[in-house]
Amino acid sequence: MPKPPLVSVIVPTYKRPDLISKTLTSILNQTYTNLEIIVVSDGIDQETQKVVTSFKDPRLTYLDQENSGGPSSPRNHGIRVSKGRYLAFCDDDDLWVPKKIEKQVQALEENPKYGLCYSKMLRFDNEKEWALPNEEGECDLHSLLLNNTIPISAVFMRKNFIDQYGGFCESKKVGSAEDYEFLLRHILSTKYLFLDEYLIKYWSGEVRMTSTDKSRKIKDCW
Repeated sequence: MPKPPLVSVIVPTYKRPDLISKTLTSILNQTYTNLEIIVVSDGIDQETQKVVTSFKDPRLTYLDQENSGGPSSPRNHGIRVSKGRYLAFCDDDDLWVPKKIEKQVQALEENPKYGLCYSKMLRFDNEKEWALPNEEGECDLHSLLLNNTIPISAVFMRKNFIDQYGGFCESKKVGSAEDYEFLLRHILSTKYLFLDEYLIKYWSGEVRMTSTDKSRKIKDCW
């Protein structure tokens, strides 16, 4: 029986050791186990390193770099060293349900014409979980131009696709909308497969720059 494909999980982080512990627990508890988890700290932080390395899991790698001021550079750093057939991204304050990767691997293995898939999300804070009606359902280029409802932590894609069309824009012109620009650019090159399930929990408490804010706009990064 062939070995299931390796999935590379990229986790950018910046001085959030309290949150990343829960995030990594949700990734390590995936039912799909052929993973490499690459945590890239955007700046040297001993406390974060201590938390990450305390897990003692051979699938987990911790890297750090000089602070770049945003998640694009650490995500691209993780992509460059990754070895998986598939890539998944998880921000350091989001959570995955246990079958997220299992379901997304199956979806793209069964649908070779799609380069990327994503799922619905539940928002959560310290007290509750909830969904917003205007964030439900399948997206296309038109709907994404109006409002981004795909959190990067829900995205799962083929690595050869990102090798061909590029990673995250590191231009300061894009700023905190780097994930939004990424999705808009890549939807022109592939079909997006929507999984009508809540596979991620998206932190919506304090200290969050969210890609679903309607006020965020894309500037030309070329």
